[in-house]
Amino acid sequence: MQPIATAFAGIAIAIAIASVTVIALTGAAQPAAAQGANHSGGNGGDGIRCSSGRVEIAIVACTHIIEDKREEDENRAIASRNRGFYYQQKGELDRAIADYTSALKHADMHSVQAKTYLNRGLIYFRKGDEVHALADYNEAVIQDPKLASAYINRASLFISRGDNDRAIADLGRAAELNPKDSAIYVSRGALHARSGDQDRAIADYTRAIELNPTNAMAFRDRGFAYRVTGDSVRAAADAAEAVRLDPGMAGAHQDLGLSLQAAGEAERAIAEFGRAIELNPMDAQALKARGDSYLAEGNRELAIADFSQAIRLDAKMTSAYVNRGVAYLGKSDWDSAIGDFTRAIALDANQFAAYLNRGQARGAKHEREPAIADFTQAIRIKPEAAEAYRQRAFFRQEGGDGQGAIDDYDQAIEFNPRDAEAFRGRGFARLSRHEPDAAIVDLTAAIALNPKDPLAYRFRGAAYAAKKDFKRANADEAATRQLDPAAR
Repeated sequence: MQPIATAFAGIAIAIAIASVTVIALTGAAQPAAAQGANHSGGNGGDGIRCSSGRVEIAIVACTHIIEDKREEDENRAIASRNRGFYYQQKGELDRAIADYTSALKHADMHSVQAKTYLNRGLIYFRKGDEVHALADYNEAVIQDPKLASAYINRASLFISRGDNDRAIADLGRAAELNPKDSAIYVSRGALHARSGDQDRAIADYTRAIELNPTNAMAFRDRGFAYRVTGDSVRAAADAAEAVRLDPGMAGAHQDLGLSLQAAGEAERAIAEFGRAIELNPMDAQALKARGDSYLAEGNRELAIADFSQAIRLDAKMTSAYVNRGVAYLGKSDWDSAIGDFTRAIALDANQFAAYLNRGQARGAKHEREPAIADFTQAIRIKPEAAEAYRQRAFFRQEGGDGQGAIDDYDQAIEFNPRDAEAFRGRGFARLSRHEPDAAIVDLTAAIALNPKDPLAYRFRGAAYAAKKDFKRANADEAATRQLDPAAR
């Protein structure tokens, strides 16, 4: 028998999952345009000009009506509301608020009041005054419970506050009032998706598509929901339809790439990410995603180039640092890898993959204690991570802590009973502690899980030799040489 080699744990590459940009809520969930001007009274042509026409002319006409004491209060109120609308169009928000407030003091018609409250609420929201905006939206709903745009804009305010439940409720009411508005369903679907209810999200996107089969965003968003549920086939089909409907939608190409990536079609995914990047060269997420596919293909240089560009665009993209570090690991560039993992940890102290991979890089540099410290941190973050226990066990064994290594292998096997390397490592640790029978049990389990592992045969052969069972020892040595002709 030859001298026993140290059991090698190997470098297990932990790749951060490509992150997906949050779906931007569109259409009805965004603040709607201010209501159009109403026809008002007024002598001569002022009433007509105050209700329509160019902004400056309309403002002058409305002013004439407002200042005419002979006009009825209702007409003056409508003129104030209309002038407020035109000021709002010009961006003179304080003047618009003053006119809307004046109109509310004199108007008695609920429909006029509701739209006026709505428009003033829009301005308050634009100015960042959510308290007054919400009060006005609430009043608009009270004045006209069938004013769908009031529910839509109140939902937008709730979204800005992160109150998804109330936003969903308001969009539901808006959908009841405007059941054929596909944009409402897209927006509500996005909220369901954000809340983790992908089934309801898919139902809303499907309804939006039924109402408007050319809605590329609905297809894109439904595809995202399908991908989250693991249905890569439907996800890819929807993303492809979104691309067909709107070839210039960079996000749709990116989503199609992510679906193809999830299906293991790295080459096609790379092509779609490339189109997304051509359409939007500043999209750090698309660059990072293409880097992931290059890395999966083994093209580390191109992966590093994409990760580096993504980092230049977004210096806080933790996953890009982690995956560039993984690419450096594959090149045996330990220092560059350690540098990237350290940056990732500085951005996210709970970055499991960064600690795990940095520990492997430090171990490759024979920095045993720092490596053990990194694996310990990885375990703290993810206590059920079998691989982290296995990696730490290897370095504990290397440092002479046989019992500590066995304890870690025990944990690794408990969390992953099919971890052949953990059985092999524990078998070697037990052999080192002169426990050949226990070692044989573990090494036999390792061979059953991975019959092509030459080290497992070699260690088991050594255990048989320690028991003076030279027939089995020689058989295992022969198996070792067959699997690894370079073994001596």
